[in-house]
Amino acid sequence: MLEIRPITPDEVPKFRACMAETFGLDLDVDPSGEDRLRALIDPARTYCAFDGELLVASAATYSFTLAVCGGTVRLAGLSGVSVRAPYRRRGLLRRMISAHLADGAARGEPVAGLWASEGSIYGRFGFGVAVEGDELTLAPDDGLARGELDTVAQLDEAAARATLPALYARAQPTRPGMIARTEAWWHFRRFEDRADLRRGRSPRRTIVTRRGGELTGYAVFRQHLAWDQGQADGTLDLEEVVALDPIAEATLYHHVTHTDLFPKVTYWNAPVDALAPWLARDRRNVTRGRRCDTLWLRICDVAAALGARRYSSDGALRFAVEGVRWELVVDGGVARCAATTAAPELELELAALASIYLGQVAPSLLARTGAIRGSLDGLTRADRMFSWPIAPWCAEIF
Repeated sequence: MLEIRPITPDEVPKFRACMAETFGLDLDVDPSGEDRLRALIDPARTYCAFDGELLVASAATYSFTLAVCGGTVRLAGLSGVSVRAPYRRRGLLRRMISAHLADGAARGEPVAGLWASEGSIYGRFGFGVAVEGDELTLAPDDGLARGELDTVAQLDEAAARATLPALYARAQPTRPGMIARTEAWWHFRRFEDRADLRRGRSPRRTIVTRRGGELTGYAVFRQHLAWDQGQADGTLDLEEVVALDPIAEATLYHHVTHTDLFPKVTYWNAPVDALAPWLARDRRNVTRGRRCDTLWLRICDVAAALGARRYSSDGALRFAVEGVRWELVVDGGVARCAATTAAPELELELAALASIYLGQVAPSLLARTGAIRGSLDGLTRADRMFSWPIAPWCAEIF
């Protein structure tokens, strides 16, 4: 049987080579890739399959802190999953995920998460879609603002590096699905601007909003200048919009849609409750290309995970997940979850619990698919308790 074990520091190049072969990557255009991997991933948190000296399958875990509804939880972020073609369909993925989950449990991480390369793989391991994102296209000069706006300034790279982390840290705990960023993450994943990331577009540009001397938000984007019949037809691609309040968010959308030479503005991973469609003078000027899954979660420790978040409605709910019975009691928005022998009002698939965890989808909707079963009264209470006024959003691809 092939051996599953962590890599040593000397085997980092083997890890990258396996990923490159699986995903069709060209390591020559990513000269800092090895440094990035060493800075962000602990070799002890890798789970790789070896056929002798050849690394034939890989997986790794990031240690994250995830914002949940009114709180935070430790997250084991699964990443770097690859299996060389000749070794597929031999159970390696299941063995690596089992190692990942066991490692997270040993480290006291109640939730596991990932971004799925294929949507058909991870449901069978108990992962469910917990966050989605909208692909938006914004028309030029539509307004996208009501009332007064903040002032806007552009930052150079040095100023962005000095300014954005603290601003993001203020916003991160307020929206479920956002992940706290370390200094290394900021450097390698948000500020490093490799040529392969540009794809013919500009370097990253950054603007910030300010009100009464206080920073209130920022947007990061790239530009691609084009011409059509002698008319400017450039595109401005938003990579991230972070705002501390609605005025700042409206200001950022207003500014990017009033940029000369760039009449088309795209935002491929906007929160599903982004204000842009509701600020437009003509709502049809903001179009959704598609809504796609982003962050998948697996609830590994039900009591700890449900106790980490807050709830919109008090009450009690008895439910079962994979045959284990639980009781959730919420008082003043704070929860206590414990095992029980009482009969459940609802029965949930493990992936369904993940999908309702951050308020992305109502339990009653999943009940229509059969993923949740139970009484109408239980579903009504669950809808009220698990709802949250801010939609989840995850900007980190890992």
